[in-house]
Amino acid sequence: MTAPITLKPSSSTTRTLSFNPPFPLTRLGLRSRIHRCLDSIHQQIPNSGPSGSSAKQLDRRRSRCRYSTTGTQRKRLRRYRLQLVHRLTRLRGDRKRKEPVYPYFISERWIGSLVLLFLLAGFSNSEQPVDVVGYVVDSQTKQPVEEVAVRLSGTPRGTSTDDNGQFMFTLSTGSHVLSFSRIGYRGLSREVSISGEVVSALRVELEPRVLLLQGIDVLSHSPDTRFEEFQESLGILSGKDLEKNYSLTLAETIRNEVGVGIRSMGPAPARPVIRGLSGDRVQITQAGLQSRDLSGTSADHAMTLEMFNLEQIEIIRGPGSLLYGSSANSGVINVVKNKFPRTLPTQAWGTIDLRGSTVNRGGLLAMSIVAPLGPLGVSGETTYRDTRNQQTPIGELDNTEINTNTLIAGVSYAGERGYVGASFDQFNTDYGIPGGFIGGHPNGADIDILRRVFDANASYKFEGESLDRLEASFARTHYHHFEFESNGNIGAEFLFHDYRGDLSLHVGPGDGRSKTILGASLSHYELELGAFVFTPPTSQLSGTLSAYHEASRERFELQVAGRYAFSFLNPRDSERAREGSGDLDRNFHGWSAAVSPLVSISDRLAAGFSVSRSERIPTIEELYNEGPHLAAYTFEVGDATLRSERSFGLEAFLHYRNQGIDVLATGFWSEYANFLTPRNTGDINFALLLPIYAIDGVDARFLGSEFRLATRPADRLLAEIGVSYIHAENRDDDLPLPGIPPLKVNGTLEYRHPWLTVGANAEVAAQQDRVDRFEMPTAAFAVFGLYAQKELSSDQIRHSWTLTLDNMANTEYRNHLSRIRSVMPESGRNLRLNYRISYF
Repeated sequence: MTAPITLKPSSSTTRTLSFNPPFPLTRLGLRSRIHRCLDSIHQQIPNSGPSGSSAKQLDRRRSRCRYSTTGTQRKRLRRYRLQLVHRLTRLRGDRKRKEPVYPYFISERWIGSLVLLFLLAGFSNSEQPVDVVGYVVDSQTKQPVEEVAVRLSGTPRGTSTDDNGQFMFTLSTGSHVLSFSRIGYRGLSREVSISGEVVSALRVELEPRVLLLQGIDVLSHSPDTRFEEFQESLGILSGKDLEKNYSLTLAETIRNEVGVGIRSMGPAPARPVIRGLSGDRVQITQAGLQSRDLSGTSADHAMTLEMFNLEQIEIIRGPGSLLYGSSANSGVINVVKNKFPRTLPTQAWGTIDLRGSTVNRGGLLAMSIVAPLGPLGVSGETTYRDTRNQQTPIGELDNTEINTNTLIAGVSYAGERGYVGASFDQFNTDYGIPGGFIGGHPNGADIDILRRVFDANASYKFEGESLDRLEASFARTHYHHFEFESNGNIGAEFLFHDYRGDLSLHVGPGDGRSKTILGASLSHYELELGAFVFTPPTSQLSGTLSAYHEASRERFELQVAGRYAFSFLNPRDSERAREGSGDLDRNFHGWSAAVSPLVSISDRLAAGFSVSRSERIPTIEELYNEGPHLAAYTFEVGDATLRSERSFGLEAFLHYRNQGIDVLATGFWSEYANFLTPRNTGDINFALLLPIYAIDGVDARFLGSEFRLATRPADRLLAEIGVSYIHAENRDDDLPLPGIPPLKVNGTLEYRHPWLTVGANAEVAAQQDRVDRFEMPTAAFAVFGLYAQKELSSDQIRHSWTLTLDNMANTEYRNHLSRIRSVMPESGRNLRLNYRISYF
């Protein structure tokens, strides 16, 4: 057992700190070094606590407790060191941080496990179950329909019809809603009332519909307009397709969607790129609400989104995207993950997931539960993920370990006209950034991120036809981020608090033929930075007003949207800014608008176009950065005089859908004024020997096309191919823009048997030799994979397996959007197994 370290500061203060190290530090020769370091820091703490310049000196001095370890000991010591930093920060009292202080060894996964055990022990369904037998037939031919998905609303329970169109469901007494769906038929919901021990029988008729959609397994509703069909073909992942593509990050999960690329600096910090646009231009939302982290500001920052238990991922483009962000050219990635029940659960249900992969010897353990608690619905979710270094065809990529744990707990009250709910969401990750390459830290870096979100949501449905519903939400986000150099120094520290409120009013009868949405939001964002980051602490007050209208009249449909945004930025530490910048306070006002008409040329063919004008307000980092970013190994220079980025876009599309085929062709053109991008200047900061990247506003042009074909050549055989190409140039210098993906082709061939689904996929990319100054070209590549899916169901449990083989030939290839491509290729052959147990 290790002895605690007790630190008695100088006589000017009476406080004493005591810590229990994770293992005997004397074995590593670190005990005396930490003592000396902490003593030197505490000797500088006066009675009243430091302030002003002395506080900044302590920020730097506290990063001098160094250690040199590897592997598991390095991780445990880093967390131990974070504990010391938090305690010292509290003792100093110079910053009004609201960071709770608790031992890191009280792990969140223990808290999550206790929550789930409590829920599992506290809720059970004691009512006598009843077997419900039903038959599903074609409404026109009256013939039985096989393989119809039958699901119980509000739960993941489901079954399917047999060859005779028959199904059986076990239900408790009370009222339930069963949903029926099958490719080629319109979805249907039926309310079922169960009383006593009477065995009920159902007859369900499904209406045939001309439809092919390989990318969607089951939807909660069938499309009412051609715009909705067009949106489905753009890219929606759910059900089995989401399980098949499930990966470590959101970017990896949707990488096979048309027009989507991956910007990365290792396996953990991967973020989606849409049509060559990334960062703040691609909004990522959860259930329509903006997801707050720093992943859009730098390639080494990871997204704080756990992929477990997602219900659906959709890519929204056109006028509808202005409800969530100011850029209609790139689009919005909306992730549907309910953190609390929107309806009162009829019984307790949940899932247990086990996932593993060979390329990083990693695994995931996850649990979730949803249950009724009197008039309330409660839910809980916890995950634990641990991976080792990533393997490539030419060797191991050092310092790419990942350790992540999450916890979500939610509660709600649902009535006939709406619901009120709240949730707590914690994401804690520790991952490595590889080094030893151009554009990277020589010895790599390690990053610790803690993100906590408390959010509350409410929805009320009106009576009558003029108003549909009113939705309101509030979210408070706490984000704390440390970047450690290989010698243990804290190279960068980021801390922000964000308070955001959203309100939306849905106007219209809600029949899908005409609707209007009015939205408003207000947020207050406080950013603080420490260690060797010299961006000034900044507060930002921003708000938006948005309006969206959609109308459908026989063969003509129209979408139109507008958005106004303002942002007031106030850097509070102006002496750290560059000389000659003048007044650093900035106020921005911007507006965006888009209109998109669609004409149904026939029942099978539709054509349309979209015209948009967008204005994006610069971020804090683009305006005020001035100093080294050691994890990214760059010296970043912002420009406090930047203007807003403006763009004009035109997109045309042609959509053909018939029984057995679905074709979508799209072409787009965007002109940017003051396109903001960080560019390698070719200069070196000789004090730190770092390459200088400066924000540059240039005139830019994006031209591109996308093509998607899905076909059903046989009854159980599905095939899909997608092609995307982007041509982007800096019109000021007649040079290609940096970070643009090459021509890419994705293909999938799938066979769906009643007891097994198997398939093969391919990704082919052309060489990218259209590069900016100081940017490396990449060669063409082709990689192939296989997958298989299987489900087994009983009355109370459903088992599902997904086995995937990625890069089956162990091909050496490099992603043009990867910052580490100069030293290591992408991951090698990888066997992934996803196993899920759903219990009811």
